[in-house]
Amino acid sequence: MNLHRFLLGAVLTGAVVTPVFGQTGPFVEVAGEFSPVKIAGANVTWQVAHLAAGVQRDGQFGWMAAVDRQQRGSLFDVSFGASGFRRVGAWTVFGSGAVVDSPHFLYQRSLEGELSRSVIGTLVAHAGYRHLEFSDSTVRILQPGLSWYFARGVLETRGFLVRNLTARTDNVSVLVRGTVDATPLVTVMTGFARGARIFDVSTLPNINADAWVAFGSVGLDITPRWNVVLGIGGAHEDPFFSQQTVSLRLRRSF
Repeated sequence: MNLHRFLLGAVLTGAVVTPVFGQTGPFVEVAGEFSPVKIAGANVTWQVAHLAAGVQRDGQFGWMAAVDRQQRGSLFDVSFGASGFRRVGAWTVFGSGAVVDSPHFLYQRSLEGELSRSVIGTLVAHAGYRHLEFSDSTVRILQPGLSWYFARGVLETRGFLVRNLTARTDNVSVLVRGTVDATPLVTVMTGFARGARIFDVSTLPNINADAWVAFGSVGLDITPRWNVVLGIGGAHEDPFFSQQTVSLRLRRSF
């Protein structure tokens, strides 16, 4: 059964470069994700292995190149991607892209761009767009959002307006996510998403399948150069799909 993940992979492994204040210089990171999944009564295991390297400069600019191996049962796909951002005054521009050669379940190509700007105080507005090409469909996603930065963290809400050009269907999901520096060394993140067909299950007849995703993570600065993040999550889409996920990411800065 062919499930295309739009949301869960992005929010759990965080496999794109994002502004990190207080971090300057090159870095490398490895991550893994393990997910028991139940699809229409059948149990299968999904796994992700992630390797990346890049550069950041105190929230002003950054780039990252990554390779990800995703396995579902006996099938696996390997993606090669890159992402980057640049902040100039009140404006930040972000872009990413990835390709997969002869995929079994992932996209063939993914392109994403976003423009964001501080509007009032520490309130930031986002306007994003993502284009996904699968072997059996083409998908476009508009991603508007708002983020509020406060002394110890950020609270973010995002909308996902999904248009499947092949199936001629439209669906909407909403994500709420918060990150807080619990201590100078510990960062806690949690989030929840709700909507219709967060997982584009193109082989299932229920077009308006209701879905939710919940996730959280704890990050620890082991030393000034070593950081580890442990994440957990779960998802359900009526009436055929459920998933639990645990992830681990280790980053070394130089």
